Amino acid sequence: MKRTILHLFLGFAMVGNSLAKAPSTTDLINRARATLGTEKALNGVVTLKMVGSLEPVDPKVPAATVLIIARKPQSQRLEIRVDDMVETTILNCRKSCIIRSNLKEDASQMRELTGPELERVRHSTRQFFNFYRPDFKNGERVSYEGIVTHRDKRAHKVKYTYPEGLETIRYFSVEDDTLVATITENDVESVNRGAQVVKGIKYPESIDYYEDGRKLHTIKWSEVEVNEPLAAGVFKVPQASEK
Repeated sequence: MKRTILHLFLGFAMVGNSLAKAPSTTDLINRARATLGTEKALNGVVTLKMVGSLEPVDPKVPAATVLIIARKPQSQRLEIRVDDMVETTILNCRKSCIIRSNLKEDASQMRELTGPELERVRHSTRQFFNFYRPDFKNGERVSYEGIVTHRDKRAHKVKYTYPEGLETIRYFSVEDDTLVATITENDVESVNRGAQVVKGIKYPESIDYYEDGRKLHTIKWSEVEVNEPLAAGVFKVPQASEK
């Protein structure tokens, strides 16, 4: 009799598992967004400014300062400075360029972004304002990849893909819906650390970056501004790159 009951129990368990449906990606993403702020606060972000320092793990690699200024939907200025060298990437809707400057020698070189570079900058700009929500307007799709263990946490694995090949994997905690980690199509993983709340939205205090399990560097954000006025012309692309 015990054997029969056991078999019945296992049979019911198997039927239950087979009938179980994958959770809705919309519901998962909405719960994850709620850990960052209200829908009103998230949807209301129009401009963003972040200032920080990039600290490499390798002592032979110099530290850098990082400045990101973004405006919804498709404008971004990224400045990375190492000593007297500054690399500036500018996106202004359809126009873009990258400028490498030597401040000491007052010299610079400029060129337009290539196709893949431009798509990555556009993608990163949208991510500042999407807060995990798929970019359906530009063809991004999302799929549920199941529950896995990632960084010693049970997490929902969610894949975001664009038709041109850009791919992002996000792991959301099963326990509390927070973001565990993000992996981009070039296999670079980012892990948020700490939190600072600005205009009702939770931003990380720092972000650790890894490649093949090896830590590369940390970016520490010392300043985050949301919906503050931006300097005129901050996204202007120099005339030479407007050909």
